Amino acid sequence: MRGLRHRRGPSASWLLAVALVTVACDGRVVGGIGDDENGSASSGGAGEGSAQGSAGVGHAAGTGGSSDAVGSTGATGGAEGSSTSGGQGAGGDGPGGGFPSEDGPGYSVVFPGEGVNDSLYAAALDAQGRLVVGGGADGTLSLNGEDHAGAVLLWLSPAGELVQARSFGSAAYDTQVNGIAPLADGSIIAVGTYRTTVAIRDEIWVPTDENWGPDMIVMKVAADGEVIWARHFGGMGYDVAESAAVAPNGNVYVSGYVSGEIDFGGGVHEAGGETAFLLTLDADGGYVTSQVLHPRGDLDTWPMTNATGMALGSDGNVWLTGYATQSFGYGSYLTQVSPTGQILTRRPFGVDGYTLANDMSGARGGGALIVGYMNGTADFGGGSRNTGGSTKLFAARFGPGGEPLWSSLFGDEADYFTRASAFAADGSVFITGGAYGAEESPMLVRLAADGTPGEPEVFDAPGRFFAVCTGGEHSVYLAGQLDGPGDFGFGPVGGQRELVVVRLVR
Repeated sequence: MRGLRHRRGPSASWLLAVALVTVACDGRVVGGIGDDENGSASSGGAGEGSAQGSAGVGHAAGTGGSSDAVGSTGATGGAEGSSTSGGQGAGGDGPGGGFPSEDGPGYSVVFPGEGVNDSLYAAALDAQGRLVVGGGADGTLSLNGEDHAGAVLLWLSPAGELVQARSFGSAAYDTQVNGIAPLADGSIIAVGTYRTTVAIRDEIWVPTDENWGPDMIVMKVAADGEVIWARHFGGMGYDVAESAAVAPNGNVYVSGYVSGEIDFGGGVHEAGGETAFLLTLDADGGYVTSQVLHPRGDLDTWPMTNATGMALGSDGNVWLTGYATQSFGYGSYLTQVSPTGQILTRRPFGVDGYTLANDMSGARGGGALIVGYMNGTADFGGGSRNTGGSTKLFAARFGPGGEPLWSSLFGDEADYFTRASAFAADGSVFITGGAYGAEESPMLVRLAADGTPGEPEVFDAPGRFFAVCTGGEHSVYLAGQLDGPGDFGFGPVGGQRELVVVRLVR
């Protein structure tokens, strides 16, 4: 992979940047904050301001922090960690706000299972400073002497030790947790999909049509792992909950895509093919409102095929991003939706090739940032950008009204993809995903507050990261999947098809 820096551990310059982070954890969803809020679509918590931070489900979640910090959402999942190697590191001082500091060493831990598609998709720090990861296992995972499969949730101590595990369903593809949003009381919101029979509390759920596609899960889980409430929705097609966020009033937002008729509780929605949706539930899981976001002729004709990222603004509006099928390939969009489901703004991106937005973060004071990867031409508001035939990463920052502030296109002739993002307190951005070459390798990059990118860091391991999350002021968490042995700076870990969590400490 010409042009990439391979390394056995994190570079010193990168770790110095981690000290600036006070809150953010992400996979696919990110939550926004206002001047008095803190949290993310996948992360959330009480900030120093008067309002509770929003919680996000995307791929990661934040832990709380000062009113200047923003949260992001992400997803990660895991299984029992049979191999943990720790490098000594200083613990953080901890963010201001409702979440405690989470001191502990750096580490890399793997969770081996029997499945061929075991993956981590979401991660968040809960109110007790524990890392909560979620994903899916299509084989058996042995965790603390118990077998788990299907949609999996794991709670890890600051040292990377498995505290508790819960699983839902049986070994099956598409039975997984895609997003996690923590709440200030120690509970979490988890969203995902199921394609096998699931028993939750006193209910048995059978997918509408397991041969055609999964149905979706939304549940609130207490700090001790017990399910407080759970809801399921689905029809005859692919119905996927990708991201979640929790508003200051306790309402739960869920986004993703549906593929046919679906009733969330307020009547049947039609979807001719994959179409993005936004669902609102109250704090007890009761139905509030829902929208299937068909094209609106007064804005543009792009169908919103999927909602891959979500952020909450301090004004109560919801930001969505994702991708849309076009005649030339794929384009992406930035959409602002009112709490009642009215589309306020739409911005499409993409001219040719493909432009795929995979995550979103809310910015302090309003606005949002989207990240993704592209191969072709797109204009994010500052002029046309072209990748020159290779796949590159992009990031684009927008103001409270959707006005473009900056955009960045980066990467060399190697191919990259991005899956998750997390904001730092100083406005800089962390992005993770993978890099293609002789083999796919986990990747991490940091952008300055003005969008200037650093050089992508490619880890000495085959696999990919699907989530990035920061905690305290000194640590960052990465989660994903290993396809073989690797080394993240703490000694060799991994075998074949194993889930991995890495904590880097300044």
